[in-house]
Amino acid sequence: MTSMQRRVGGVCLALLLALSVGAPLLADRPDADQVDATALEAASRIASGWTTLKGGPGVDTPGFPADAPVAPSLILRAPEPIAPPPVRELSLVLDWYLSPQHAALIVARERGDFDRQGLKVSISAPADPSVPTKLVAASRADLALGRQLQLHRQIDEGLPLIRVATLVGTPLNSLVVREGNGIANLTDLSGKTIGYATRDDIQPTLSIMLAHHGLALDDVTLEGLDFTLAPALVEGRVDAVIGGMRHVMPYQLREEGVVAHSFMVEDHGLPRYDELILMANRDHLNGQRDDIRRLVAALEDATHWIINHPNKAWELVTRSEPGLDTAANRQAWPEILRRLSLRPATLDARHYLNFQAFLHDQGLITKRQPIERLAVDLSAP
Repeated sequence: MTSMQRRVGGVCLALLLALSVGAPLLADRPDADQVDATALEAASRIASGWTTLKGGPGVDTPGFPADAPVAPSLILRAPEPIAPPPVRELSLVLDWYLSPQHAALIVARERGDFDRQGLKVSISAPADPSVPTKLVAASRADLALGRQLQLHRQIDEGLPLIRVATLVGTPLNSLVVREGNGIANLTDLSGKTIGYATRDDIQPTLSIMLAHHGLALDDVTLEGLDFTLAPALVEGRVDAVIGGMRHVMPYQLREEGVVAHSFMVEDHGLPRYDELILMANRDHLNGQRDDIRRLVAALEDATHWIINHPNKAWELVTRSEPGLDTAANRQAWPEILRRLSLRPATLDARHYLNFQAFLHDQGLITKRQPIERLAVDLSAP
């Protein structure tokens, strides 16, 4: 670089700074008399944006050879606006009607966690609790909530499901009986009527619990109730229900004047499992992986905020879903907080394979699957 080029470069920089921050003009500098007039003129032309350092091919600008590289003109204008990234849409079907166990979904929606991930998530409740995973398998919904039990059974039946996240990592299911109807332990269920919501509540849950105490399904009368478990127990239409959420149903029954007792499924022969998991269509996972990863990241952010701000979280949940603001749910709120998965994407592969082995040994599924056909850890590198 020649001395002239260095002088011009310095002058250009000074002029640009003066234009942008109101610095004194070069003429005000004490060393202004040292600035070469020719260099100042060239620099001024650059800053004004209407010329280049050379007049064109074959034309010499003083101090520059005719074949010097052309410097681009300086254009002073606002930058082009950056277009926002496209919003991705996902549909999610709940496992049940909306309840406190769905808090992470509600909070992520209301706090804008989904929006920050570039997602628009539609959440719907099913008319039939057996439908959500079937909608995902049929490509009529992107995601569905359900239980780990359900995942193993339906994969064994050929449905292309895969676990992508865990919202509640411990069982919530229980067998609930009315106090005072002569059922002190599970052996007293012989000859009684038991209501249920889904097929998985009967087989394997109830069948294993009964077998643990020397009974079989033939020893009881079964009645399908769908979403009306608590009312049926209050009205006395059944003696017990299987599928009652242990953190809510006892409080619901107490509001109706019914004292109840819960038998935890894992205390009566059933291994621990993930109560509430998010399932996707395995055949479509590669194309949806990034979108689902973003959704799970939003759920993790929402869950940590809930744990850190339980009172604010409850206010947000009930303000957005007033139907959840009941005495039973208020009492259940601290219990559900203890069960929320802080790292929903993380997969315990051994846990899934061991539970699958249990179901296979019980004759409840016909084939063992490799872990990659059961579940995926979207947080893995």
